[in-house]
Amino acid sequence: MAKKLLCLCMTLLVMLGVTACSSSQKTADLSKVMEDMKAIMENKDMMDLDESDLMSYYGIEASQVKQFAVYIDSTGIKGDEIILIEGIDADAAKSIKEKIDARYQEKENTMKTYQPEEYAVLKKSKVEQNGNYISLIVSPQGDDLKEIYNKAFQ
Repeated sequence: MAKKLLCLCMTLLVMLGVTACSSSQKTADLSKVMEDMKAIMENKDMMDLDESDLMSYYGIEASQVKQFAVYIDSTGIKGDEIILIEGIDADAAKSIKEKIDARYQEKENTMKTYQPEEYAVLKKSKVEQNGNYISLIVSPQGDDLKEIYNKAFQ
């Protein structure tokens, strides 16, 4: 009887531990986050990218993405670009982050020479990872947009 009780207690402790670990990672609805960001953005010459654009713009396989929202300047004059992506798992998130890091580097190389004002905005941003979520927010309103993004995880 004591062994059964001990076994039951251990099982409960393991279940509680797993539940605590799995609930510690907050989630966010990236489409909703993007809509909230769009509501305050000053640049109105922006466009959404869809699933088919993930490969051509970033080299990201859609099969590695759980959800995403991408909004970029459509004129090519501004450097504004908001990338919010959730990978399907940790390995996918790592791969996605590498691709977004490469995108950042590409933007940096181009803007440094040809768009110095936009380069200054880019240098205030960085690729960030929070669990399986990867973000890059390049905008003169970056601080306000990051605040919206971060609040989505609280």
